[in-house]
Amino acid sequence: MPSGNLKFGNFIDFSIQKKFGIIKLNREHRGNAITTEMAKNLKKAIEFCQNSERIRGIILTGNGSSFTTGMDIDAIDGSDHKAIKEYEKTAASIQELFYYGKPVICAINGKAMGDGVAYALCSDYRIAVKECFFMMPEVTLGVFPGTGIIVLMTRVIGIPWTKKMLMFAERVSAEKALEIGLIDQIVENQEELMKTAMDKAKFLFTKNQTVLNAIKLCSNHLADKPYNEAYELEKIGSAWYEYEDKNQYIKYLREKFH
Repeated sequence: MPSGNLKFGNFIDFSIQKKFGIIKLNREHRGNAITTEMAKNLKKAIEFCQNSERIRGIILTGNGSSFTTGMDIDAIDGSDHKAIKEYEKTAASIQELFYYGKPVICAINGKAMGDGVAYALCSDYRIAVKECFFMMPEVTLGVFPGTGIIVLMTRVIGIPWTKKMLMFAERVSAEKALEIGLIDQIVENQEELMKTAMDKAKFLFTKNQTVLNAIKLCSNHLADKPYNEAYELEKIGSAWYEYEDKNQYIKYLREKFH
């Protein structure tokens, strides 16, 4: 199906370039804040990328001056626990798709809050414009920052910075984010942001996709396992060439980490 015929709701822009699915959050008038419907459409776009043999990875970014300010608290009633759970379930499944799936480059075009931080954490390479910042404001609203964010943050930036961001809602600049490992690279502006992201995508799509996916899975999941157990799993990763059906092999390896 040509990418031009694909539509994932009013607030998700989608295209295919360099064999990567380019997903842009496009709700500029609300800082790309995410409603439940928008989250479901984002999930559909990601699932399309994961299931398409044409697509080898994803670039996630936003239009305007915000990457995303997270859940739209004006669109979801905080006292409606059923609605909150529905949103959180969808948000968690998005993060799981990123964490277990094809390579993801996160091109952070502006401030990233809540889910914006989560999406960055479960991506494989994170590029940000220099004026962006990162923040987790949930504690100021009396909300527990669920959906797996604590698991991701402690793994990527460690326990001390997880506490600073989650318990004290500390605002983190792009420079500090680079220092603590929350992002991998800073660029000057949005034009350079997308050029850099596409350069990274171009590098990745020319490489052995089975090897890339196996490296990603092992990198994400071996650190918290005992050495002997981790090494046995890594040996499955290194034996990718023994499997005739590479898609089934990746599925098999993915299941080993679930």
